[in-house]
Amino acid sequence: MNAEEIQAIFFAECEESLAAAEQGLAACKEGTQDADTVNAVFRGVHSIKGGAGAFGFIALQAYTHTFETLLSDVRDGTVPITDPLIDLMLRALDTLSDHVNAARGFGETPDDAVLQAEMTASMAANAHGGGGSESGAAAAPALAAEIEVQHGSDDDDEFGVDFDTMLDDITGSIAAPGGSNDSSDESGGATGKPWQLKVRPHAGAMQNGSEPLLMLREVLELGGTCLQCDVSQVPPLDTLEPCTGYLGWTFALPGDVTEDAARDIFDFVGDDCTLAIGEDAAMPAMRMPAPRAPAAKAAPSPSPATNATPAPAAPAPVAAVQAAVKAEPATPAPAQPEAEQARGGPPAPPAQSQSIRIELGKLDKLIDAVGELVIAQAMMAQRLTGDGLAVTEELTLLESLTRDIQESAMSIRAQPIGSVFSRVPRIMRELSASTGKHVRLEVSGESTELDKTVIERLGEPLTHLIRNAVDHGIEPPQERIDAGKSAEGTLTLSAEHKSGRILIRIGDDGKGIDRERVLAKAIEKGLVAPDAVMSKEEIDQLIFAPGFSTAASITNVSGRGVGMDVVRQNVKDLGGRITIESEQGKGTTFTLTLPLTLAISDGMVVNVGDQTLVVPLANVVESLRPTATEVQGLGAHRAMINVRGRFIPVLPLYQAVGAIGAVERADLGVLIVVETEGAGRAALLVDAICDQRQVVIKSLDTHYRAVEGVAGATILGDGRVALIVDVDGLVARSLSDHMLAEAA
Repeated sequence: MNAEEIQAIFFAECEESLAAAEQGLAACKEGTQDADTVNAVFRGVHSIKGGAGAFGFIALQAYTHTFETLLSDVRDGTVPITDPLIDLMLRALDTLSDHVNAARGFGETPDDAVLQAEMTASMAANAHGGGGSESGAAAAPALAAEIEVQHGSDDDDEFGVDFDTMLDDITGSIAAPGGSNDSSDESGGATGKPWQLKVRPHAGAMQNGSEPLLMLREVLELGGTCLQCDVSQVPPLDTLEPCTGYLGWTFALPGDVTEDAARDIFDFVGDDCTLAIGEDAAMPAMRMPAPRAPAAKAAPSPSPATNATPAPAAPAPVAAVQAAVKAEPATPAPAQPEAEQARGGPPAPPAQSQSIRIELGKLDKLIDAVGELVIAQAMMAQRLTGDGLAVTEELTLLESLTRDIQESAMSIRAQPIGSVFSRVPRIMRELSASTGKHVRLEVSGESTELDKTVIERLGEPLTHLIRNAVDHGIEPPQERIDAGKSAEGTLTLSAEHKSGRILIRIGDDGKGIDRERVLAKAIEKGLVAPDAVMSKEEIDQLIFAPGFSTAASITNVSGRGVGMDVVRQNVKDLGGRITIESEQGKGTTFTLTLPLTLAISDGMVVNVGDQTLVVPLANVVESLRPTATEVQGLGAHRAMINVRGRFIPVLPLYQAVGAIGAVERADLGVLIVVETEGAGRAALLVDAICDQRQVVIKSLDTHYRAVEGVAGATILGDGRVALIVDVDGLVARSLSDHMLAEAA
């Protein structure tokens, strides 16, 4: 694994850490301020700091150091948790996210001077007794004690170091300056007096790729002098483990070296190394690795010749130890896989994570291979049937295995939509600050899963819809009060599975769409004729027209009319649709209907004249063969059929696709009843239903161009290409054409 791959993993860890910190601070704002919650925020920020230092992101490391120090004081109870402090930490987290993006090359390094000054001032005020209430101060020691008891460590990640749980051994709480000979002040600054640093790499320090000699050499480069080497833990030669550290060192450091500078050297190794400061401080005790299983003991141990850096078998003079530290490090010995490090003493090591990271390119290859397998299985089934052979049990088994493989492959790509929803709180904070409106966010269904490709492309349309809801939908506080509403608006965000698709709703309790104003603006811009007669739904759809905006002035939030048309195009590119429900004075809800995956779907293969089409099974309710008397005319251009007491329109599919030689009478063909989001139910007239099977979706945009009413294409078992019907779009367009024809 090269440096770029390791750095990519670090940034993936940053995303997870930022999400964890965001959730923790949101919980704090809601009133959950227990040890676990505060600890989660601290760990998230601290993990980013450790990686930033390792990869040389100086600005990111410096900023996270200040942020981490504030969080450390909160953990220790020095700074009580208050609403202003939570708001400060939320702003600090937003800036930290900008720092991470800048380190990735996305944008410029943010100016954090004001925020750092605010965080430092908050710490200083509380350090001198100037902040926090009596209740907060009384609760702080209990919270700090609870965190101290609960504070543990997690599994090592792909870096070979513990990004998630670098304990407060490194942040300052494991060893404060000892005795009366304190070497530094509370902030870790230099005092001008020489001081002592005692270092103890633990027994398993080298088993995860760490090299203690490299860190000790950095201590010497700071001006340190090795005073003593503790060899009391070195075992007899016959029980010595070559890859286990047994030594401890005492260094004298000059007074111009700060405690923070020394601690930063060991910041990246977590709890594999413990520090103690001060002449009176005891050398940290060594923690031994967990006992090996009996089977592992039976395995032959490598010969001494294979170990590049055997541990010393006998005490060595201090001068020899210092010389060894200054020398070039030898190649570290391979770690013993059976000698697992025990974290926290006697308890067994934590269970390893059951999840792994997989490159998206590898998943795409798997999905493509599964798609070809689906096509091959369909071709085999059709060929056997065409030759008059019975479908054997083996073919049925192949079909079952194909579906199982396909579902497993798709589940690998599935991710919770919560990764998109987690970005919304920051957007809401920025909008509240810029508009002066108070908006409460309510989220549900964040565990709903869908394809990773769909998730990645949802961010932009969701952002536009949320900004539109806050800026245009929700009224200013005083206007809401005058209308009999609460001063605080509500924005709801939800996701759910329905009929093989996912529905995402963004709703507000604002003033709703002013349709008269929208229509007047559309007429002014020449989008519709002045004498046009339009339904409520058609007027609502005008807000998606390019360049359309009802904003009185252009602001940083909206007004240029380039947002909503982008939303509709992005949703359409995903094979989905967007609908609007709005009631004057009560609010507006946008509903995004999206496919769960963009790769494979179940479909009904139908014949329409000279065309073979696929109707997505997710839209199909039922199929029926009507009699001539069951279909009734409505005007000159529309037919209706009564399906269990409900009249629904009959739409000849051949008219929509331009098929030749198709059945034109409903009683001579088959009606497929479909369900749509915006237009309700309709009956599609086709010649015959041929089959029902899984189809591999191929994008027309990629291979040809976008076609209205067509969601994509697929390859059938006989090698022919069939178009996949966009049921929602086709039904909506057909009904609109009928209404225009009747009006004419």
